[in-house]
Amino acid sequence: MTRKNAISLLVILLIFGFTLWAILPIDAEKLGRKGMHLGLDLVGGVHLVYEADFTANATGDDKNRDISRAVTTIQQRIDKYGVAEPIIQKMGDDRILIQLPGFTDIDAAKSLVEQTGFLEFREVELTDVGQPVTLGDYLEQTQFQLFDKQEKGDRIFVATMMDEEGNTQHKTVAFLVSDDEGIRLTDPAGNPVDKEALNEFAGGLSWISARGDDGTPLTGEFLADAAPTISHDITPRPQVAIEWNSEGGVIFDQVAKRLYSPEQDYSPQHLLGIFLDSTLLSSPRINEPAYHGSGVITGTFTRVEVEELANLLKSGALPMPLKQPPLYQEKISATLGADFIQMSWMAGLIGIILVMLFMIAYYRVPGFLASLALIFYGTLVLALFKLIPVTLSLAGLGGFVLSIGMAVDANVLIFERMKEEIRMGRTLGAAVEAGFNRAWSAIRDSNVTTIIVCVILFWLGSSIVASAPVMGFALTLGIGVGISMFTAILVTRTLLRLFIHSPLGKKKTLFSIDRGKNNV
Repeated sequence: MTRKNAISLLVILLIFGFTLWAILPIDAEKLGRKGMHLGLDLVGGVHLVYEADFTANATGDDKNRDISRAVTTIQQRIDKYGVAEPIIQKMGDDRILIQLPGFTDIDAAKSLVEQTGFLEFREVELTDVGQPVTLGDYLEQTQFQLFDKQEKGDRIFVATMMDEEGNTQHKTVAFLVSDDEGIRLTDPAGNPVDKEALNEFAGGLSWISARGDDGTPLTGEFLADAAPTISHDITPRPQVAIEWNSEGGVIFDQVAKRLYSPEQDYSPQHLLGIFLDSTLLSSPRINEPAYHGSGVITGTFTRVEVEELANLLKSGALPMPLKQPPLYQEKISATLGADFIQMSWMAGLIGIILVMLFMIAYYRVPGFLASLALIFYGTLVLALFKLIPVTLSLAGLGGFVLSIGMAVDANVLIFERMKEEIRMGRTLGAAVEAGFNRAWSAIRDSNVTTIIVCVILFWLGSSIVASAPVMGFALTLGIGVGISMFTAILVTRTLLRLFIHSPLGKKKTLFSIDRGKNNV
């Protein structure tokens, strides 16, 4: 055995050992491994329907655009947790359907979805004489009258207090909701409240949407990027640097110009509140009349907190909030059931065994070695499915089974070419090398064209037809075809080289069952 072949064999054995470690269930939790990800049709999951909370003046075009952006944002957020084949799509004009396979806890699924926070920027509401409006000013009214009558959106009342450690904390204590039903006071959960219960928070400021000159509110819709940075103060502190898109930069500068004060004092009317899911994160002072499309979010953040916040803002800045709780939430069972899973795996196992028996009966030793390579192929693909991870639906299992057939097809091409080389009088070693070299072009072309088709199917499934089963089929087939080229060319070839240098390699009859004059 040559040194090169010995190294190849060692690499194959190491990979095979790793794949067994990945797919075998022995001490899976102790070793930090997880089980195979199965789709809704095999293992069930969580079904959620959310309703978008649009502003009163939102047009039909605005709603359609914002819903589409929200679907994309939620998709990007969930994708960070792996290739889970979630179903996320619009329902009507104002609802979003979300199906997450493999989730057994509705609260955990909701937490994952609802992390996509609604980022908005607000300013303090002012009286006619330019004084900050507080919750107490509204509590004193016998019938609610808005101080800023041009602002039709909700007010958020935030009280500032000290915690036990002496740190400043901002607490959202109430909302003033203004809609077709009138003006009413609610708690943060949206429930009606008694005015007397809020007297202790009477000093809480009233925050209204920060809007541009044309009335457009400044929200996360206009956020282009967010990244954790360190301030350049005397005492460097973690902060989040934000960048606006072109439209957002214009709106932000218009807001900054209105809130800017040459005296640079800390009066509430000169602060810009940064809210995530109606929670005040920071209220920095506007230090300049124009920022030209950039800014920073500061506060008492740790390095870890600013990294988490930056990631949340980049992937979770929805163009509108989602109403809580969801309109519909349910844990759904598998549509095919556990019995079908067992039947599917059993059918796949029987199919592989039959293919291996055929290969051994027809090609003898090469067929036996190809069967070993097929076992290696199956374990490696399943290990990749677990590690990526890939969620296996019924369509995904179909793609995997189809890729097994293509892996065998590559070996058939190689072995038939080997037999032709032996008939031409080549030695067994030369026939093996020639068989692989001359069959490679056909294997490469057929597999590359299949992978191209898989890419097209995946694109269609993710964009045009929006079908998770199509994506699953394309993904599993593409991975299987790619691995099949590796096993057919490297694994089978290495095993054949190992065999032909053994004493049994001198018996050419072990390599063919041709009869008559062509028998070798």
